[in-house]
Amino acid sequence: MTMNVERLGGSFVARVTGIDVGRMSNSEAEALHQAYLDHKVLVIDGQDLDVPQFAKFGELFGETVEHPVKNFLHPDYPVVMILSNSTRHGKPVGVKDAGSFWHSDRSYTERSADATMLYSVEIPDQGGDTFFGDLEALYDNMPDDLKARIEGRTYVSQYRWTTNRGDPEARWNMITAEERAKTPPVERPLVRTHPETGRKSLFVFPGVSTGVKGIVGMDAIESADLLDEIFDYMADAGATFQYKWQSPGTIVLWDNRCVMHRATTKDLPAEATRTLYRVSTLGGVPH
Repeated sequence: MTMNVERLGGSFVARVTGIDVGRMSNSEAEALHQAYLDHKVLVIDGQDLDVPQFAKFGELFGETVEHPVKNFLHPDYPVVMILSNSTRHGKPVGVKDAGSFWHSDRSYTERSADATMLYSVEIPDQGGDTFFGDLEALYDNMPDDLKARIEGRTYVSQYRWTTNRGDPEARWNMITAEERAKTPPVERPLVRTHPETGRKSLFVFPGVSTGVKGIVGMDAIESADLLDEIFDYMADAGATFQYKWQSPGTIVLWDNRCVMHRATTKDLPAEATRTLYRVSTLGGVPH
């Protein structure tokens, strides 16, 4: 087989064919990593992996890391998280809603995620799509005046922090006291530089999971106004791609340093089952 890479989206996302990720040569692994940097999101169809093989594949992109919420980690391979809207014996199989709002994985931790990958196990006939946003394109196309106002600024983020403590997804309701203790506030740049490519991207997200508390050096009103302006721009600017899951045995891999994403699983009816395995790799401190 010969590996082939075909661009699917305007500025990002590509499909990779002609490769068996369980039996790659060193040169194929290097080519796949370069495609990941070039296209930011890769779709790799036609794979046949068990859980340990998928966990091993994740190691090609860095040190794999457990999610801070422990309920649905695989019992034998805890770096693998189970995402599912299915129930068995009256209990959920995995995380039903892994993030319906735009976010980048682990952006709320000191060391954010580099790669995240999903492997499809069960796929419904319709629904359960995953949306991706190109943060580099959003930064490149941002109006110059807004770009100048955010350059060099930072904000405070804390996992699932929100002004509405009653939100069922808020940190006070969604995670345990131990998990809250392990997710203190962190300071993040509004614009980060990719450590491998040197390209700049926007790096702030409207999702409750990322818990944006405010921009450093601004009062609450000024900060909220600027964040609203950024989020309104992100909502209107495009640079997104809607991926429709089609079959089991597909890996979707993306670079959290320059890509945001959101899930739609919570909108699936109970009889439309979607189950995925998830692995993330541990990156550095965003700058």
